[in-house]
Amino acid sequence: MAATSKTHRTDWHDPAWKYRKEMIIDHTKVSGGSHRDFPVLISLKEADLKSAASGGHVARPRGEDILFTASDGVTKLDHEMESYDPATGALRAWVRVPALSSTADTVLYLYYGNPAGDAGQNSHAVWDANYRMVLHLQGAAGPHRDSTSHQNHGTPQKGEGQNACARVSPSDSLNLTEAITVEAWVESGASQAEALQVVVSKWSLLKTLNTFDACDAGDTDGLNTKGFFGAVFDGRHVYFVPQNDGAHKHGRVLRYDTHAPFGDPKSWSAYDAGNTSGLNTKGYYGAVAAGRYVYFVPRTDDEGFHNRVLRYDTGGDFRDPQSWRAFDAGNPVSYQSAAYDGRYIYFSPGYEGKSGPTGKALRYDTHGDLSDPMSYATYDAGNTSGLNTKCYDGAIFDGRYVYFAPLNADGLILRCDTRGDFSAPATWSACDASRTSGLKMGQCVGAIFDGRHVYFVPYANSVVVRYDTRGDFLDGRSWSAYDAGHTSGLKTTGYDGAAFDGKYVYFIPFWEGEDIQTGFHGKMLRYDTQGEFTSRGAWTAFDAGDTGGLKPVGFNGGAFDGRFIYCAPWRQGTDPDGKPQAHGRVLRYDTTGSNASFSLRVMDCGHNGGLCAALPGPSFLVNTDRGVLNVRADRGLEPGRRHLTGVYDGRRVRLFIDGELVSEREGAGRILVNDADVTIGRIQDGLGYFNGRISEVRVSGAARSADWIRTGYTNQRAPSEFFRVGKEETAS
Repeated sequence: MAATSKTHRTDWHDPAWKYRKEMIIDHTKVSGGSHRDFPVLISLKEADLKSAASGGHVARPRGEDILFTASDGVTKLDHEMESYDPATGALRAWVRVPALSSTADTVLYLYYGNPAGDAGQNSHAVWDANYRMVLHLQGAAGPHRDSTSHQNHGTPQKGEGQNACARVSPSDSLNLTEAITVEAWVESGASQAEALQVVVSKWSLLKTLNTFDACDAGDTDGLNTKGFFGAVFDGRHVYFVPQNDGAHKHGRVLRYDTHAPFGDPKSWSAYDAGNTSGLNTKGYYGAVAAGRYVYFVPRTDDEGFHNRVLRYDTGGDFRDPQSWRAFDAGNPVSYQSAAYDGRYIYFSPGYEGKSGPTGKALRYDTHGDLSDPMSYATYDAGNTSGLNTKCYDGAIFDGRYVYFAPLNADGLILRCDTRGDFSAPATWSACDASRTSGLKMGQCVGAIFDGRHVYFVPYANSVVVRYDTRGDFLDGRSWSAYDAGHTSGLKTTGYDGAAFDGKYVYFIPFWEGEDIQTGFHGKMLRYDTQGEFTSRGAWTAFDAGDTGGLKPVGFNGGAFDGRFIYCAPWRQGTDPDGKPQAHGRVLRYDTTGSNASFSLRVMDCGHNGGLCAALPGPSFLVNTDRGVLNVRADRGLEPGRRHLTGVYDGRRVRLFIDGELVSEREGAGRILVNDADVTIGRIQDGLGYFNGRISEVRVSGAARSADWIRTGYTNQRAPSEFFRVGKEETAS
């Protein structure tokens, strides 16, 4: 039992309460301030706070006699008791502190010991009027009661693994238009899949497949901006990768500002990077958004294959040559897109010189200097597992392994373990998936990962092959295939790249594989991951080839900004001389419309488009009437218990991790209003499962300050360091 002292002071709340403890909040733990009506977490375990039946001084068995006062010892403060254990004296409660100072310690008193007393919790009053939902999920199986007066209670839903999901029904109180703060405490292990993982979202995806628009950007800034191989999204801009304008290979990078109107020419810009660092930097295939830099994957110029890596510094002006660098990494190999694990870029091997298909993979260390040969490593994986593992087009990262999509017609999937020695044969493995589910796997261009399955995109054919990453790579039972060639009454054959929005996998239309004049198409193919993979009912298609009267067809990969899929324009046909007819008509698909408002994620899918790569890490998305605003950490979340906060104030969107600002972007617009559920731990009616535990979720209708967020984090991370507890006092 803790020591007890007697007091003869008159500043006692009520003599019926026999005991109290002074609680002193350390002002050095408070950032900024003074904060008004701040909800302070009181979490402690004291022998005195055991119930009387367990040898303590709390008189009521469920702690009903526990209350809190201000420093005068008299004025009762609103509190919410989240949990109390009478056997151990463990208490977890929230107290509304009227003024929390950063210059002087704040004193509270905790009273107890009244057998007839009922402190009368007032949980609604603990949370100021800006709070629209507060759910304490720690140790609770549900239902989850909203601590605010808005009654936005959470209904448990089935999750995956450790994850317990919940759904909150639509509510006007959660339709916030001007400002919002979304915060959560999460806990996860060291291994995280590089896939969309939702913490809390108000984000519903369209069931229809017809919300397309198109823009002809083929003459941007007076340049011939046609013929692109892939695109990548960096959090604000979409970059289209320069390849072939029909007459020549080129280096003209096309960029779209996703915060601006899609059809406005001023939203588009172009830069000719074709002679960067004194090199012939033309002809690229795919790109990687790696934090500050965008890397373009070298393929071929007008003379042949090359290995001149091109890089843009997004911190500089797009049209400033000083923002661009290039380096010739040597051996002239046609690399065809790449994967990225957060540090290393893995270039997908295609062809080499006159020898034809190759398995020589290239890896670049983004922690090294672009022009340092030691930053690069090569490995010839062309005879992995005794198979002819050569010629790949696109790669995907699942959090541990990189999978290379086979452009070879043999269905030989190549895999690299990123935890192994890149140059060690044991790091590499291959699987013959040429005959899966009784179907022949054809050539592939690109792949996409939904958090569990890797989908290989059929090029000039219609057989989609899927691998279940929870199964053994070499076990045929881990593989399945489906012939999607006749979906929704359309001929759905020939795709380049794919995108994933949390529920649906979209295959980006290219060429049917037969007529080189007319076979280029705009028929988007979509698979609903909530249906059986081999069920025709899970597949739909829509011919967007007449959108806007522009005839947008023949795309090579694309990019996804969280709401819109952008298909990279490549080819519409062949001219009489046999040269490709390139075009610059970008096709865009809206996955949500107005059915989405906000989404806080612990991980987002960066390899989204099939021929691009990124590792966004934690992100916060806000869907406005001007488009989606997206801010991200561009790094994975460290394992353990973490605090995530997304804030939007009508002028900018910010992301905090563990109380610190990690990223922000300017952006404006009214948040869209809808009847979507708020979902915790997954996308509504989809996947996006978070592989971990979520213990606290809050939504506010105000943009909380950085000091408020940091103070809340400090308090909740280590309550015992935020305040100190005095000795037990008794009423005189």
